[in-house]
Amino acid sequence: MISGAPWRRVTLIFAVALFAGAAIASGQDVPLEDQPIGRFVLDARAAFPKFKQDPNIARGIGVTALNLPARALGFVVGAHWYPARVGPMTLGLGGELIMAGRNRTLPAVGEAGLAGPTVHSELSSMTPQISFNFGKRQGWSYISGGIGATAFTAERQDAPLPPQEARTRTYNYGGGARWFAKKRVAVAVDLRFYAISAQEQAALRPAFSRMTLVVVSAGAAFK
Repeated sequence: MISGAPWRRVTLIFAVALFAGAAIASGQDVPLEDQPIGRFVLDARAAFPKFKQDPNIARGIGVTALNLPARALGFVVGAHWYPARVGPMTLGLGGELIMAGRNRTLPAVGEAGLAGPTVHSELSSMTPQISFNFGKRQGWSYISGGIGATAFTAERQDAPLPPQEARTRTYNYGGGARWFAKKRVAVAVDLRFYAISAQEQAALRPAFSRMTLVVVSAGAAFK
């Protein structure tokens, strides 16, 4: 016969196994749209920044403000981890990289006029973020922000500037949403502000004023 103590241990293990199995089955019975936000998500979006036509920047490179690109095209890639949930809110930690640029050439004035110089503006920014997310696994919105580093330049193509020696501190903040039409692929949109600190004048590089750039982006998210 089996002694009392081992039998009690076997009974306890069996009960725990039944309880765990029931818990797993219960979790699987919850519809996907009612489950909490998953642990990871990756983003890939097209970015549409609005650049400043700043007279100070234009003066520094010898053009007019209208010669500076006002719109740009680029991309955003990011990764986010969701380690904790507090009531209806899920905390997210992650970061994004944005790169975008655009050329602008003023048209010639009159038949004998010459086209203006071509100016190239470019933005590259790496931005760690903390986010507060609201919703369920198949769709949620968020607000987020962080402090990162940015390289921004505006230069004439016939008189390029030397590379920026160091990236500039940047505060980013904004929000967006992800809607998973499929189990692992979502439509993602984001509206973000990049508050870029001023760049001091350096050898052969003019000073760049402090600026806040608005970036709208849209694309896909994957989990």
